[in-house]
Amino acid sequence: MKKIAYISGGIGGAKLAKGFYALENIDLAIVINTGDDENIHGVKLSPDIDSVMYALAGIEGEFGWGQKDDTFNVSSLYKQYQEQEFSIGDKDLALKLYRNQLINEGKTLTEVTRSFTEFYNLNCTLLPMSNDKIKTTLTTIDDEVLSFQEYFVERKAVPKLKKVDYLGSEEANITDEVSMALTKADQIIIGPSNPILSIGPILSIQKIREIISSHDDVTVVSPFINEKALKGPSDKNFNDFGFEANIKGLKDFYKDIANQFFVHENEELEENVRAWNILFSDESVAIKLAKEILKNE
Repeated sequence: MKKIAYISGGIGGAKLAKGFYALENIDLAIVINTGDDENIHGVKLSPDIDSVMYALAGIEGEFGWGQKDDTFNVSSLYKQYQEQEFSIGDKDLALKLYRNQLINEGKTLTEVTRSFTEFYNLNCTLLPMSNDKIKTTLTTIDDEVLSFQEYFVERKAVPKLKKVDYLGSEEANITDEVSMALTKADQIIIGPSNPILSIGPILSIQKIREIISSHDDVTVVSPFINEKALKGPSDKNFNDFGFEANIKGLKDFYKDIANQFFVHENEELEENVRAWNILFSDESVAIKLAKEILKNE
């Protein structure tokens, strides 16, 4: 059985994750960004883990985050006391409260994630990139230092950025599970997640970067169509840091990391670049792309 390691951020990564998850005869491990993790209302949030997990369980919300058919009673009441853009659904909050409880009891994030994977009967392995805390912080051109949630939710990803830091990554360890998933993988795929905000934190852990860089079969799926982001501010972030939101920029960003790229079907091709439909209008598109990536090793 072919071993696949899939590197994912949140919503964009989760859409293609569904394609791989639908395939038979592969052993799928998904290494997920935790640089977005925050403590909000005293509760630990792991947004990217939950987005991937909910997507594979078929219960993701309409916009790819949270759970479908959720209510927002607690969040609405909270906003009577403090105005904020951030909202969290009641079903989603219940899971996060239980995660908080387990972590306070001494469980690692990897152990907690495994328990939820088992609860949802998911036939794959979901792995936080590290059990250690790594926090993505953004510095704007006006020298404001923002957390990911402040930048992405409260400020709508509007401020122009001049610096990104992955605080804690230099000291962070990787688990045996992550190390095994990457070193034993027949193929590593980096999903169409925001390269700077979702994949960057994962690659900022030196051991992970070393393992992926030394692998001889690493595929990157573009998050861009016609130099625009599939979802979120990927294109804007790339431009802020001097990268073009196209295959040239991706090759620059993933230099010494990847040896194969998939871009949208109407883009010009270069060496080691394949064109395919990466607009995930439904799950069937993700499945077709997943099959093509595995066939094209």
